[in-house]
Amino acid sequence: MADGAFVELRERGGIGWVHRDLAGLGLSPFWAELLPLADAKGRGGIGTLELGGHDLVVRPYRRGGAFGALLKDRYPGPARARRELQVLAALRAQGVPVVAPMAAVARRVGAFWRLRLCTERLLGALPLPQFLARHANLRRRAAEAVGAVVRLAWTAGLRHPDLHVDNVLCVPSGERVRVVLVDLDRATLAAKADERAHDGMLVRMQRYLLRHRDRLAAVPTRAETQRFLRGLGLDRAQRRATRERLAPQVSRAMRRRRLLRG
Repeated sequence: MADGAFVELRERGGIGWVHRDLAGLGLSPFWAELLPLADAKGRGGIGTLELGGHDLVVRPYRRGGAFGALLKDRYPGPARARRELQVLAALRAQGVPVVAPMAAVARRVGAFWRLRLCTERLLGALPLPQFLARHANLRRRAAEAVGAVVRLAWTAGLRHPDLHVDNVLCVPSGERVRVVLVDLDRATLAAKADERAHDGMLVRMQRYLLRHRDRLAAVPTRAETQRFLRGLGLDRAQRRATRERLAPQVSRAMRRRRLLRG
């Protein structure tokens, strides 16, 4: 990797980009059986490994959508995992709170590849819905902190096609809340701010809440949504304009999804 923190390793049938602290282990240990991770979200069987004194969260890549049932965890090459590692490393270098990347590994299986991303485990962290449910006294602080972190990520150029509340981890810290972003699969970095792209991410977040509200432990209230928008750096007039601009976009997005699934 460009910043020197990661070492490219190659072994028969495999390749990986591993943090220099763990590079001496080789690639095989990263393919060990995973221990289940409580409260983990996402497809693919997220679990934990302890390697070289580091407690890791390991996310096997698994396809969703129309190709999910057919290809499952098979990919044409290792590039997808490497790209996510690069995005995480670049965001951290700019001071954006994201999980600390430790390795991206790929193993050839026949004509395809299986991929894993390994990040440093953040003890006590919960996805935002579980955090809201368990820490009622910190809900408003959490909402505003999430907005502040998303604003930092946008300033750094983040473009994420699937940013939602389960991609946000929260940890209580006294009367404050520490927030980090996880699961940046398919995310990219762009040099120029783009309101349309930002709106698209906010629409996606709201659509996710509407689709999954019955299974989520908690969802933000209207007041907490206002706190989130304030964390984004918007004043009162801007918050109102944003709500009015996004409401029809969310409605259209929900209608499109119903039609596609109909």
